[in-house]
Amino acid sequence: MTREQVQTAIDEGIPFEIRMADGMKYRVRERYQVAVGKTAVVVFDDKDLVHVLPLLTMTGITYLKRDGRR
Repeated sequence: MTREQVQTAIDEGIPFEIRMADGMKYRVRERYQVAVGKTAVVVFDDKDLVHVLPLLTMTGITYLKRDGRR
């Protein structure tokens, strides 16, 4: 994934899920839950835990319904 692809998903304001190469998934329901850097994306989960996700290991983004479900 590229920085621009992630930023576009954030700017669209639609909840989405980031898929990683190891099979993990990280849901982003609100734009305040995510920050984009040059080489990584930081996601805050529902428990306010921080996950630093390298862009190189991201495999895709799936848009979710407004209620946060697929």
